[in-house]
Amino acid sequence: MDILKRFSLADWLKQVGGACRRFPVAVLLLVFLTGYLMLLIHRNETPGDWKWNFFFIFYPATGSLLAVSVQLLTEDFKHRAVAFITQVLVHALWLGVSLYLTQFDQFSMQQMVGVSATVVSMVLSLFLLCFYRKDDDVPFWNFAQRLFVALVAGVMVGGILSLGIVLFVQSLDWLFGMNVDGWFPYIPTFCMVLLAPLLALSQIPEGNQKRIRHVAPYTGFGKGVVQYLFIPLLLLYMGTLYVYAAKILLTWQLPVGWVCYLVSASMLGMVILIFVTYPIQHEEGKSIFKRLTRWLPLAMLPLLVLMSVAIGRRVSDYGITVSRLYVVVFNLWCYVVCIGLLLCRNRRIWWVPASFAAVLFLTSVGPWSIPNVTERRLLDEAREAFRASGMKQLPLNGTQYDKWLQSVDEKVAKSIDAKLAYLERDYGYDSTLGLLEKDAVVGPYSRSVDQADEVSQALRYYNNNENLLRSVEIPQGYSRMSAVHTIELVEQQGNHLVLEVNAWIGETMSTYRFEALLNQFAERDVERSRHHTVEPLILSNGNAALVVDDYSLTLNGTSVSYANISGILFVK
Repeated sequence: MDILKRFSLADWLKQVGGACRRFPVAVLLLVFLTGYLMLLIHRNETPGDWKWNFFFIFYPATGSLLAVSVQLLTEDFKHRAVAFITQVLVHALWLGVSLYLTQFDQFSMQQMVGVSATVVSMVLSLFLLCFYRKDDDVPFWNFAQRLFVALVAGVMVGGILSLGIVLFVQSLDWLFGMNVDGWFPYIPTFCMVLLAPLLALSQIPEGNQKRIRHVAPYTGFGKGVVQYLFIPLLLLYMGTLYVYAAKILLTWQLPVGWVCYLVSASMLGMVILIFVTYPIQHEEGKSIFKRLTRWLPLAMLPLLVLMSVAIGRRVSDYGITVSRLYVVVFNLWCYVVCIGLLLCRNRRIWWVPASFAAVLFLTSVGPWSIPNVTERRLLDEAREAFRASGMKQLPLNGTQYDKWLQSVDEKVAKSIDAKLAYLERDYGYDSTLGLLEKDAVVGPYSRSVDQADEVSQALRYYNNNENLLRSVEIPQGYSRMSAVHTIELVEQQGNHLVLEVNAWIGETMSTYRFEALLNQFAERDVERSRHHTVEPLILSNGNAALVVDDYSLTLNGTSVSYANISGILFVK
């Protein structure tokens, strides 16, 4: 690449100027993002409403990715008006999505997964979007490897420059005693957020260089590294899995869950190997190296069957979760990839990452997404279990839920309790409010379920560590106050808690007891998950009042196994 052959300042400035003309929207967004981050650093706090801070960081960061991808696509359009309209519509759509996201205090599981999948798809679109024609696989491979090198070079140069400037600025302190501490955060922000992307953008191929239709010969060193390092390692992985499959057939035992990770790693290694060795598929002759890579997808198919059996056992034993459904979809995608590579003899590769991006996006965004399907399925299963046992009036309060767990078959109780615990943990407490009221505590049966299973949740947490009390006035009728850093839980009977406070009042150490309910902490935890803030809990025993500020409670089943509570004590 040019950046590695010649790196004079004049050439680089010329290339950066060309990148600014080619990607004006992306550059403007990066400049804005850099300036806004520096504003946050300068104020040393979060200025204004945090929702708008999210928007002013999220939209420029993701919008710049989208701007580059759309520009790479539309610069090949014959009609400039169509290109301009396409860019405006895409940016308007993403601006609307970003503004929509700012209205939420906290992202739900569905939103987090959807946003993450969309950003990953944006990154992949940089490599894919402008190579959708039938004969574009060779230009795609040439462009993809040059773009990858440009991105790596940009990050490396930006990181080295950041380190070099930081050391230079620090030397001013060491040698001349200058106070330079305040400059350090600005340096990596400028170098990594603005300079590194500009350097990468300046190296993205354009024009005829963007669609080179001949395959560069594979170097001897590169072929040697792949042939004597990567391929033996991949074959070692696959061979181990074949031996394990033979063991399963001999012992007639179902595979364990970690098989999915090994097969997935082997599949990923195979796809990377085929991409790296793509030029070899276009060489003349029938070398052993070429034949080996061509038949790897066929060798992977039996291992995918082994993976399918392992997934089926996991789902059958413990039910569905978000991660399991993604593994199921990934397994099906792997079958398609292996069969497709066999049919095209490894000579068509663009569709592999393109199909991955499409499947990831389609299964992560919208009402049909895997997180939404999982939530609906688990809620329906719990609702049907309640109704089948005669519980027609929902939601259930804490007492009703505890009685229900004791009244039904133990296997049903364990299964439903674990699923509700999973929903509350990963989707938030709001997800089960249609079935359970705020005082219901899920999880007592989870410790009896497979400890390695992610649905299991033997522990339950209630916490608020946001320091609710900024300023406090002494209530009428109280004469003294004392900050209390340790409030002990001395007794628990079901939902009923007894808290004890030892505090110095004047020159006397006094002990005060207060009664509280476990669901009071649970309800505040629900409110905090919704709105980020919640009013402090105030307890009174007639002679004293306790304002609970920070708290952290850990439940093992329904029993509090750990309590860390602090607040302010008021005494009459």
